[in-house]
Parts: sequence; structure tokens; C-alpha cells
Amino acid sequence: MEERFLEIFNRNIPIKNEYTTDEIKKAFLKESYSSGTEREQKLYIRFFTECTNNDDLQELIKFCKTSSTKIKKLYLSFTKEQKIKFGIFWSTRFRVEKEIGKIVSRKDKIYTEIDNFKSYELTPCITYEMAIRNKEVKFLLEKYDKIKAMKNLDSCIFKGKIYSKNMFYEYNVSEEYENLTHEEYVDLMFQKFKTYEMLIEKDYKNFLVSYIDKCTELGITELNVLEKKILDELINDYLVYPTGYKRQIINGKYIFLEEITNSKKEKAEIFVTDENVEDKGINIRSGEIIHNEFIQIQRIYRNTETYLANNIIPNFNRQVNDQNQISIAINFSLPENEIVEYITRIKKKINPKTPFELFGNKLDKANDISNIEITDSNNKKISIDMTKGKKPQNKFADMLYVYDMKNKGFTYSQIIDEINEYYSNNKTSSISEKTVTKYFFVAKNYIENEKYKELITGKVEKKQ
Repeated sequence: MEERFLEIFNRNIPIKNEYTTDEIKKAFLKESYSSGTEREQKLYIRFFTECTNNDDLQELIKFCKTSSTKIKKLYLSFTKEQKIKFGIFWSTRFRVEKEIGKIVSRKDKIYTEIDNFKSYELTPCITYEMAIRNKEVKFLLEKYDKIKAMKNLDSCIFKGKIYSKNMFYEYNVSEEYENLTHEEYVDLMFQKFKTYEMLIEKDYKNFLVSYIDKCTELGITELNVLEKKILDELINDYLVYPTGYKRQIINGKYIFLEEITNSKKEKAEIFVTDENVEDKGINIRSGEIIHNEFIQIQRIYRNTETYLANNIIPNFNRQVNDQNQISIAINFSLPENEIVEYITRIKKKINPKTPFELFGNKLDKANDISNIEITDSNNKKISIDMTKGKKPQNKFADMLYVYDMKNKGFTYSQIIDEINEYYSNNKTSSISEKTVTKYFFVAKNYIENEKYKELITGKVEKKQ
């Protein structure tokens, strides 16, 4: 028990600032946030933020020899704003009024953007919106941003390096090493690098949570390894591209990079650049045309008028790692009816086959957005056809709104009032408690059990 709380409260705390057992016990005998020292106040915030279950509360009471009444008084001494950040567990546990703040309007941009997704981009856009609400995805995106920020710090450039004997003594590299000889300093640095490598390989996520701020010599090398691991998991396991990431688009021997914006690129004129390779007599013209629906990228040998690259990529409001994309050679100079029939026949033949199935392996088929379906705790199927009645975009926006607000602690009644207010000019669009209840459980299953991936992969997701 003691080791566990020392680990929780000293997570990512520099060694020289770590809390002792006595400090922790003394802090939790106090009954108000304001009566604690600055260090003790940080302990309180970490406990109420990270230890949101009854087992942790009971263990803390035993560990610190305090009482539930004292911990309740400590919680009540926080400001309303801080209690909102702690979530609804503590208000429920202590049977006090919930501090959940003001409900977000259904008119908020987060949801009206979903209302305005186009039908041809709906599935990948909804997949992305569900993915970024997944707890693990949110954690990885947060840590990805942290790593990117750390790499941009000037101080990072000077970390992870071993200085020569002259520089070590001349510049007094760090207070941490002021009582060491250069040989002792070198030995310590190698020990640190080895420890960083071992901890990252063992469990890089635990390293991000528990050690990253403790490591005084964490440099570009380690940060690049962490960034690569985060990206690999985000993109390949969760199908999410972070905003700003540059993905490779391959066309034959030519590779170009597309920056992920997770927004629609604005329609623009043709961008043309010319390249000359004089000694080889090669003249290449590159062009990019941004349409509302897609981006056309071309590279052509001007002397022969043959294409080096001729790609069309989606210009959607959100981008996901669509692992089922297939390259199809199409001549758009042909009549439209011929192109449509050709694509239709291909779709019928392979739909919804994955690369595994094309090689003869059978996989369970998943539902698409026309039949969102889950099985509840009573083994009863709950299904929604999102394409019937109200516009699918509106229904998905409502569903995600219900999920977000319910997780913030608002009641179904409050949520219904906000949704009905949004559709107040359309008397036929009122929503029932039965519908919002169904929306919440379907969204919860698709987001938290990663079923959203089925919308892209076409196969049933079996979470371990």
C-alpha cells in the first residue's frame, strides 16, 4: 500500500523533490485545501484527479490513518471550478451536489461541424470523431503533443550529450554533476542512457506517465523513439493521424507527403512548379489542384508528356488510416456511365473484402453506418439505422453530443432539452429519452470498445 501511494504521488516528480511517506500522511490529516502547503496542495489535486474509485479512497484512509469525513471536508474545500475538473465520482461518493458546470450547447462548433459533413465523407469522418473520444487515443494524442513541444525546446538540444573533459570543467554543465569528476560524470551519463532505453522498451506508456519529467538527460534520440512508438500505435492500432503529421502517398516510384490537417483544405488554384535536370535532359512539371471533394496531384515529364505521378486523394474534413483503400486504374476521359458501371462491378465483386479475404481467409463481417449495432449486458441487440429519418449527419452529431454530455454528468432530461432547443424550428425533430439512452450505449460501445474501427476495416473488432 505504501509503495503504491509513493509511486502515484512521485510519478514524474524529479528525484530531489519526491515526497516521503511522512509528508503524505501529514498532508492528508488536514481538512482543507487552503491549510496545506504548496507541496501538499499538489498532493491533494493529484489524488482527487487520479484516484477516482472507492478502493483508492479506502486504502488512503488506512495508509494515512485518517477518515472518510476528513477526506470529504478536504474535497468540499476546493473551488467549484476545480471540483468540475475532478469529475463526478467524488460528488457521487460523498453524496453532495454535483459540480458539472454549464451544459455545452448543441449549437457548439464541435457538433455543428459534424452536422455539415458531406455524405461522401461521412464514414471516415464519424470514425475519426469516435476515435478521438477513446480514452487511450486521448492519452496518446496528449503525449504526442508533449513530445513535439519538448523537441522544440532549446534546452533539449543540449541534453543527451556527453561533454568533453575541458567543457565539463569550464562550463559547469549542471549542478547535478558539480561534485563529480569527469570520469564519474561519464559513467553516470551512460547509466542514464541505458536506463532510459530499458524503461522505454519495457513499457513506453508507463515511461510517459511516470518518468519523462524525471529524466534530466532525456534528449532528441529518446524523444524520437517515443514519438515513433506513439505514432505507430495511433495510426496502425487506432487509425488516427495526429494533426500536422505528414503521411506518404506512393505512386509507382514516386513518393510525396501529404500533411494531415483533419479539416478540409480550401479549394485553390493550380500550384505548378518546374524542375530541370540539365545533365540528363529531364524536365518535370508538378501540379496540385485542390477541389472541394478531392486533391489531384500530378507530375509529368514535359518532353514526353508521360506521367511520373497521377494521384487523387480525398479532401475530407477528417482523415483516418483507411487500411482498405485500393488503387484502381481509371481513365477519366471515358464516358461517365462506363466509369460508374466499372466501379460498381468491382464493388460488387470484392465488397467488403479486406486484403486477407482476397487471399482466401474468411473474416467476420462488420456492420456499416446503415446498421449500427451492439449487444447490451443482457445479451439483447440494440441497433440503429443511421440513414433513416433525420439526416445521418444530424443523428451522429446528436449521438456524440449525448455521449459527451452524459460523461460530464448531465441527465438525459437536460441533454434532451438542449437537443430539442437546437431543433426548435423543426417541430418534427424532437428526441425521446428512449432514443438518447440508445444513443449513449451505442456510442459508448463503439468508442470505448473500439468498434468504430469496424466502419473502416469492414471486419468485426474483437477487443482483448
